[in-house]
Amino acid sequence: MTGPRHDPNRVLNQEAVQNPNRKVWLVASGLLALIAIVLFAFSVPIVAAWAWIGIAFQVAIFAALLVNGFTGRKGSYQGYLFAVLLCVQAAVALLVIVVIAIAAWMPA
Repeated sequence: MTGPRHDPNRVLNQEAVQNPNRKVWLVASGLLALIAIVLFAFSVPIVAAWAWIGIAFQVAIFAALLVNGFTGRKGSYQGYLFAVLLCVQAAVALLVIVVIAIAAWMPA
């Protein structure tokens, strides 16, 4: 055995993670945050608490991505953090949208 094989399908071996382009990651995260915040803003009259929680989380995660982009360690570690934070941002957006939808459909 010559050691671990380089698997190009692993997330950590992707070019976007190994050599991250800060602008691409921040634009993708910004678009996701913008879309989620607009959806949450329209949901404020329905379920205000969850909508504001969703907005706060999107702003906080986008701020963490900005901090990583401008002050983070360059290289694969920064790319890994970009990937993890963007996945968390998407998961939080989906979770909050589902909770808002359930709350909106529940009988009063």
